[in-house]
Amino acid sequence: MMESDEKQKNYFKYLIDEYPVKQRFKNILKQIQDVIEALGISEFVTVDTDLLGQAILDYFEDIDKLKKFEGIKKVNVDKIYSYETFWLLKRKPIQVISNSSKKNLIFVNEKIFTFIFIVKILAELGISRETKNTRLLSFFELIYYNFKFREYTQKSLETVVSSFFCGYSFS
Repeated sequence: MMESDEKQKNYFKYLIDEYPVKQRFKNILKQIQDVIEALGISEFVTVDTDLLGQAILDYFEDIDKLKKFEGIKKVNVDKIYSYETFWLLKRKPIQVISNSSKKNLIFVNEKIFTFIFIVKILAELGISRETKNTRLLSFFELIYYNFKFREYTQKSLETVVSSFFCGYSFS
């Protein structure tokens, strides 16, 4: 094993010991499975748990670096939701295993993680995800479109979350 591989392995062990990696993995896997089931696509997709695990480790690696750089003990929910979503989209753990002419699954990761992202933001504000609102639907479509076709970063997603929270405070 190369020295850099050993360092990476030790760092991952540190992250697993320092942060609730296993619990986050279980929670996100459950969220993904719930959305897959709600969309009726469970026979067409699967979750690659190795990719999901890597996304979770990447997320906690970013959080660890942020906490050390900024000298903080906790990060705000804006960062949590944005960094988590970024890495889930980057790693694309949801894999298409079977095509269906009835289901368009090309952007399945983007669709599922848009939904999870929006639901978390709404829950933070105490808004039911069943809320029927034209502006909210437009927001969902805009985020989904951006995840599919535009560049974004953890920081730009953090701005989205902060802006949504700010805009909601004026409604």
